[in-house]
Amino acid sequence: MKAWPQLRLWAQRPMPRSLAWAWRRHLGRPAWLALALLAAFALLQWQVWPLLLRDQARLQLRLQALATVPVGLHAVDATTQREPSLQELPSPRQRGRDIEWLVSAAQRSGLSLERADYALGAATAGGATRVEATLPLSGSYGQLRQFVASVLNELPHSALESLQIERPNTQSPQLQATARLALFYRDEAP
Repeated sequence: MKAWPQLRLWAQRPMPRSLAWAWRRHLGRPAWLALALLAAFALLQWQVWPLLLRDQARLQLRLQALATVPVGLHAVDATTQREPSLQELPSPRQRGRDIEWLVSAAQRSGLSLERADYALGAATAGGATRVEATLPLSGSYGQLRQFVASVLNELPHSALESLQIERPNTQSPQLQATARLALFYRDEAP
């Protein structure tokens, strides 16, 4: 029967001044911390969830677009890839047009090209002539990448021997690059 007097005492005590006072008295700082973390998580979930859904939708669209790309002239299929025959190489008379095309491709990509060095390389075995082109370029990484892709796609008789990329300083968005390309042509019979 001792519980009855304690119950009477509890009922007669004054009401707490505020809910915060009661919370602090009975639950303390860990409860406040848990409540703050719960609110932060809910806010983060509310902000991030739409972004995740948007990115997932974009990814699905890109996957669908990639699945419907037809295999064209510029797509590489590893199962049917073969070395070109000598007859498929262009004539040496096309060298001038190819060099002009390289310069215009750099300009179309937005790269600056002050000069270009070309040299007739040693003849390869099998009757092919090699032309080596050294192009000092400056521009952004995306522009360089676009240039290299367009050269390799449009001139199938070309090969990228080296691509040296440097950044003059860490603050500069422009890159200094030197692209060394080899162009192959069939030898014409005299």
